[in-house]
Amino acid sequence: MEINPKLKVAILRLLRDSSHPVGSSIITTELQAFGFDLSPRTVRLYLEEMERDGLVKNAKRGRSGGREITSQGINEIHDANVNFRIGFMAAKVDDLSYQVTFDPNTGSGLIVMNISIIDRVNLPAAVRHMIPVFEANVGMGRLAYLTHEGEMLGEFIIPPGKVGIGTVCSVTLNGILLSARIPTVSLFGGVLEMNKGNPVRFTDVIYYNGTSLDPLEIFIKGKLTSVREVARSGLGRIGASFREIPSSAISKVKSIRDQLDQMGLGGILLLGKPNQSLLEFPVEEGRTGIIVAGGLNPTSAIEEVGIPTEHRALSSLIEYQKLFHFKELAARVEREEY
Repeated sequence: MEINPKLKVAILRLLRDSSHPVGSSIITTELQAFGFDLSPRTVRLYLEEMERDGLVKNAKRGRSGGREITSQGINEIHDANVNFRIGFMAAKVDDLSYQVTFDPNTGSGLIVMNISIIDRVNLPAAVRHMIPVFEANVGMGRLAYLTHEGEMLGEFIIPPGKVGIGTVCSVTLNGILLSARIPTVSLFGGVLEMNKGNPVRFTDVIYYNGTSLDPLEIFIKGKLTSVREVARSGLGRIGASFREIPSSAISKVKSIRDQLDQMGLGGILLLGKPNQSLLEFPVEEGRTGIIVAGGLNPTSAIEEVGIPTEHRALSSLIEYQKLFHFKELAARVEREEY
C-alpha cells in the first residue's frame, strides 16, 4: 500500500507528540481535524505498513496496545518536504476554536489551555517568576491550573516527577468570538516589543498557515523573549499574535473584551481601526486588526531564568471553572494542592 506522504507525516506527528501509545481510533479522530476522512480500519492498515517500514512500533503493553513512533519515524518527520507540514497549526487553531464552549454570560464551558511541563522540585521557583508576569497583565488573562504526574490532559500524560502548569491559550478568544457570530482570522504569532508596557512593533513573526509548530513555542525556545523584564520595567519582548475581525463587529468585540477582562480571560493588547494597518501590518478590506497576548508568556518567564521547560501550546480543552486566580498559585504549591 502506498501511503499519502502528507498523511504519513500527520500520523507520525501525532505519535511523536503523544507521551503514550496511541490506537487507530484516536488517530482517526485527530486526523479529521486536519481534513483526512479515513476509517479506523484504513488507519490500521496504514499503521501496519508504516510498522513494516520501521517508522512506528507496536507498544504491546496495556489493554489497548497502540503504536509508538521510532527514531526512524522521527527522522522521517525531519526529512519530509516542508510542503507536507505547512498549515497544521492553522488547522489546529480553527479546530480548537470551534470546540470552545465557554459562555461569558454563564461563566461556564470549555476553554483552550496551554501546558508547560517542569520538574516538580522546580515548581516553587517557577511560580515566583510567573506571578509578576500575571500582575503586569502581559499574559492571556489571570487564571492558571496545576496538574500532577500521571494526569491526562487531552492526549498528553504528565510524566513521572513532573508537574504541569496550565495557562489560558489565546485561541480561546477565537472560540468565544465565534460563538458570538464573529469570525476571527488568526494570521501569525510573533515577538512583540513593548515600551512602557505598550506594544511598539513585531520583531519576528511566523504565519500560522506556514508552520506545523506553535510560533510562540519556537520563539521561547529560541530565547527571543524577555517577559520578565517587561513585567519589571515595561521594556522588552513578549509573545503575541495578530488576528483580524470584521470591522462591523468592533463594538461587540469591545463589549466582549470588557466582559472577559472581568472574568480573568482578558488578553487583547491592541484593537485597531477599520481598514488600517496595525503596527505596520496591513489588514484586509472590511477588517480590523487585533493583537492578543500569548498565553505562554507567564511560563516563558520560567524558561528565561534557566529552568528546563517543555511547552505544549493548544494542549487541551478544560472547564473554565477548574482554573483559579494566579494569586492562589503560591498557596496551592505550598499545600501541594495539584
